[in-house]
Amino acid sequence: MSLLTICQDAANEIGVPSPSTVVGSTDTTNIQLLAAANREGKNLVAGYDWQTLIKEEAHTTLAAESQGDMSTIATDFLRFSNDTMWNRTTDRKYYGPLNNAQWQRLKASVSSGITNYFRIRGNALLFHPAPPSGESVFFEYIGKNWAITSGSTANATSFAADANTTVLDEDLITLGVIWRFLKQKGLPYDNQFQEYRLKLSEKQSKDGAKQIIRMAGPNRLYLPVNEPEGNFSL
Repeated sequence: MSLLTICQDAANEIGVPSPSTVVGSTDTTNIQLLAAANREGKNLVAGYDWQTLIKEEAHTTLAAESQGDMSTIATDFLRFSNDTMWNRTTDRKYYGPLNNAQWQRLKASVSSGITNYFRIRGNALLFHPAPPSGESVFFEYIGKNWAITSGSTANATSFAADANTTVLDEDLITLGVIWRFLKQKGLPYDNQFQEYRLKLSEKQSKDGAKQIIRMAGPNRLYLPVNEPEGNFSL
């Protein structure tokens, strides 16, 4: 589905004229449909770590505390996926992101060591202690781009043309457009909002691979143990 078909489907369910064009239209209804679609996409990204937006970044360290601006390190960076930053050169974890108080305490008490920490301040990625140059640090993060304006990869934070598509669930965006449009118009939207909330919960529960929850605890340790199958000789 494209932006145009999302808005057309929403308009048909709302009971307003179906648009033949959305982006660039001067019709108030079409302008509000576009605004609702973009708002819905941005809210979906802000509220949940959709697997389609999770990415891995490889960063080569600089011999300095500041590793540069996050928009340079990962151009579509929105937020970290916690506990995923590792130095693959040293096989050591980076702990963080630290908050203001934790960082200042660290800076006042620890000048060197084998434990690595990080934070973001002023949009810059900071490491402590400062690493040597040339080491490989990998981490996962949530990208902010959800709209596809060209090619097949998400590369924008909003729809820019009627033919634009999205990596997010189109049906969910359509339901979001419906209740948001009704709310904009001051019309009842409780039923449509409840339908949207149920669909949102369903999509989140099924998004990506989910771990098996065992009430008695895990029956096998998968990581970091790596052992061969079969019998062991003494």
